[in-house]
Amino acid sequence: MKKLVLVGTLVFVAAIAQAQVSEGDEHWNGRAEGHQGGVAKSGPIDAAIAAYQKAVAQNPNDLAARWKLLRAIRFKGAYVATSNDQKKPIFDTAKKAGDEALALVYRQLAAKGLQSASKASEKQVADAARSLDGAGEIFFWDSVSWGEWALAYGKMAAVRQGAADRIRRESTIAMLVDPKLEGGGGARVLGRLHDQTPHVPFLTGWASSREAVKYLGDSLKTDPSNKITRVFYAEALVDNDSGVKPQAISMLKEVVSTPNDSKYEVEQAAAQEDARQLLRKWGVH
Repeated sequence: MKKLVLVGTLVFVAAIAQAQVSEGDEHWNGRAEGHQGGVAKSGPIDAAIAAYQKAVAQNPNDLAARWKLLRAIRFKGAYVATSNDQKKPIFDTAKKAGDEALALVYRQLAAKGLQSASKASEKQVADAARSLDGAGEIFFWDSVSWGEWALAYGKMAAVRQGAADRIRRESTIAMLVDPKLEGGGGARVLGRLHDQTPHVPFLTGWASSREAVKYLGDSLKTDPSNKITRVFYAEALVDNDSGVKPQAISMLKEVVSTPNDSKYEVEQAAAQEDARQLLRKWGVH
């Protein structure tokens, strides 16, 4: 009898958590409401974050609630906050949520037989994580959050804290779990990391503009319409070889002139502004 009561309680708790995830999804889908270009209003995304936080509290073992929480916090930091002073506490929160989510993934991987996942190779982790729904997304969104944190606090500060190595490992795992995740997201983050990471001997000597072009090109093949990837790719092309600037300029002009996907209105509007800034930097008006 006690066992039946326990099972019934667990099912009830899971149902409540799932309802809260669904509520969070509704607010997430409305995140562009009232936006101005690449800057979103805080109301919809704050509501999404609150719903996902409740879902995590209700069912701490739910990977979907955790990765969606990471995604929502990152959106707030990237597209609602407009200064580093505003972004820093948001991405500090993202780091904490990411640490907790990764700890859960590692525990679940250990239950599946992968001990010391934090020390295993990227391929070993990815092979095991592929059987956990939501694990790849957690690696991906944590890597994105750390990348945003690095931009807010400064690239050299991030290097000293080991952020570059963490982003590199997690984006690689995400890419290996599913190359198509978030429109080639793992390769996109990895390529951007190679392009933007300061080359510091013995710390980030692996950073390579050639690798940046390779990974961003791979990401673009997965999702040719992704404006964020196109901007990153254009910048990486010129960083690697200034002789291809005309090709990069053409790519950025197309980003600016073509309509945005309504599902990613804020994100793509922000990418358009990044494209305009790059064009101005290169003397194109």
